[in-house]
Amino acid sequence: MTSADELGALAARLGYALEPDQVTAMHEAVAGAEPVAAALREIPVHAVSADPVAGDAWVVPPSGSAPGRSGAGGNASAGGDPLAAELRAAWSGRVPESLDRIERLHAELNCTIRVLRERALAHSEPPGGPRLLEGVPFAVKDVIDVAGVPTTAASRTRADAPPAAESATVVARLEAAGAVPVSKDATTEFAVGGPHPPLTGACRNPWDPERWAGGSSTGTAAAVAAGVVPFGLGTDVGGSVRLPAAWCGLTGLKPTAGTIPRTGSVPLSWTTETIGPLARDARTVGLVFGLLRGPDGRDPRVPELLPLPPTTAPADLRGMRIARPEGYLTELCDGAVRSGVDHLVDVLVDAGAEIVSGDIPSAHRALPIGYQIVFTEAVSVHRADTARWADYDPVTVRRISQGITTPAADYLRALQFRAELQSELDAVFAGADLIVVPTTPATAPRLPDCTVTVDGERYPLYAAQSRATMLGNLTGAPGLALPTGLAPDGCPVSALLIARPHDEITALRVAALFQDRTAHHRRRPPITERIGGPFPPEYV
Repeated sequence: MTSADELGALAARLGYALEPDQVTAMHEAVAGAEPVAAALREIPVHAVSADPVAGDAWVVPPSGSAPGRSGAGGNASAGGDPLAAELRAAWSGRVPESLDRIERLHAELNCTIRVLRERALAHSEPPGGPRLLEGVPFAVKDVIDVAGVPTTAASRTRADAPPAAESATVVARLEAAGAVPVSKDATTEFAVGGPHPPLTGACRNPWDPERWAGGSSTGTAAAVAAGVVPFGLGTDVGGSVRLPAAWCGLTGLKPTAGTIPRTGSVPLSWTTETIGPLARDARTVGLVFGLLRGPDGRDPRVPELLPLPPTTAPADLRGMRIARPEGYLTELCDGAVRSGVDHLVDVLVDAGAEIVSGDIPSAHRALPIGYQIVFTEAVSVHRADTARWADYDPVTVRRISQGITTPAADYLRALQFRAELQSELDAVFAGADLIVVPTTPATAPRLPDCTVTVDGERYPLYAAQSRATMLGNLTGAPGLALPTGLAPDGCPVSALLIARPHDEITALRVAALFQDRTAHHRRRPPITERIGGPFPPEYV
């Protein structure tokens, strides 16, 4: 293993001037990741299949998926979704109340970086009648631009950032539908740092303020869970939509890679990162997703797409096959979480679904290899600011600095592994329509150390939290987290539905059926009453 001094010298030669403590932290992180990288090097790659572009080809829409509405979002049928009228009837006109509630919630949970009061109150309905989501408030993670508002990414280096010149594509599309952003929400620094970003501090969980709300879309999840807004926008690199959704009792979607434009969001990892919606229920997630997807002419990864049909619950699931892997994805898992997955499966079987086998032999490599790609790409993104790393969250530096000395051969091998893992998923999907696994092994981490507890034993956060979620980021497959009940500690548990690329609608509809037959998504944390009561109680 290369020594710390040798790594520091190599980093300096590559243009990264690190302080001694940063070099020490980098060396420890690299040493911890080396066994997995070394094991992957030993697996031969056939020359014919060695081109890493195969990983991108897997997420290209199947033939017949075009055309969509270029530049306008991919859901031409969204206006026909009856949920839009219900959402508008329940929430339109309540922006002032939403602003008041987000301020009260922030006072208790530290969930918001900026309340957009003046901007939100300036909203007005244009001539011609209400638009699809006219006057409906929503929350925005503070790595996504809102025109006229600074984007801090929870970093001290961006504390005085100038206002964004324009909104991110996803925000602009929701505003074009009449929705109103009311907050820029807490996040870990650059969506990769630790739970305690130096600029803002930790965001607490609405179910238990002694716990973390989850990262990195932490404040958005807290706001939606507390009923301040009906939905919000997050980003997901290794689980950053689905993990806070799981720990806050929400439904959260990481869509297929290259489905939603990332234009106007702070970049972290080109290969693994997506933008996705969080809401109480699958129908709302589906409605918002339909408005967000499709090309904007600026994000080169997003192709033309057919409109997404409304998320309706099927009458039954006869003919549906659901794979339930064993092994790595389930072996480190608290009993309450396992019971929640069992409960979901029981409901789906009662509706006519068939449970089939579907093992993913290389699943145990997805988390470390996924992070290898993330950190290698992230350190490239942050190379221009290396002189300011002393002001970064030390956890940010420790994590992304692992990518400084990643050999090109290892990075390419990780991208090749991505295609190999996709082949294993293809084998599962040859006999199944969906895969179901625990979203995260335990309920929300306790502050301040953020360890998670599995059947009474404590585990480090980063060793446990993304065991299942990184599978989707690395391969590009979509994943939908949905609440399956409460654990004995009073906190939510969650299951994850993984679908074929561009088949989010199957996961959304199965989740809608489950939510029609249960009421877990309707539960509100106790803090809801303290900040003003259920709001609005008639919705969902």
